[in-house]
Amino acid sequence: MQLAKSFEQAACVLVLLATQRPDIPLTSDVIHERIGGSASYIRKIIRKLVVADLVASTSGNNGGVQLARSPESISIKDVVLAIEGPLHTFPDRGYFDQVFKDVQPVADEGTKVVNGIFSQADQLWLQFLSEQKIAALIKDLLAVSQIPVLNWNNQSEDKMGQLNQILARMRTAK
Repeated sequence: MQLAKSFEQAACVLVLLATQRPDIPLTSDVIHERIGGSASYIRKIIRKLVVADLVASTSGNNGGVQLARSPESISIKDVVLAIEGPLHTFPDRGYFDQVFKDVQPVADEGTKVVNGIFSQADQLWLQFLSEQKIAALIKDLLAVSQIPVLNWNNQSEDKMGQLNQILARMRTAK
């Protein structure tokens, strides 16, 4: 199974929002500029995150999107389900029924057994992903103990320079 590219983009949206000043919504234009790709596609991803209650949207001149929950409470599973929908890795296209159509109940039992195996695997995978939080991902990625925040909307600032300064201060404070 392979996740769609929209999953990675959604994770990046959440990382941007987690590092955005919480009192200032991040505009979809800035998100699009940082991630790239199609602006309308990024808006569709954001909409899925809003529907899943991971992101809150505010309209108006000072509008944009913000995290609806803390990054410590958002799991990778939440993002997978928001973007991919319910997980069913075994498609059950009816091949067991076709191959063993003249040998019942083998066809039904074969389908049940394989469905059970993949259902259990899906649940184990989702359980693991539910333990992986966006906050931990960011902290591990940046090698810091707390998530740095800045205003990504201010395009005149050198974001990477600013982020590097924040990270340097955080790392020396350890």
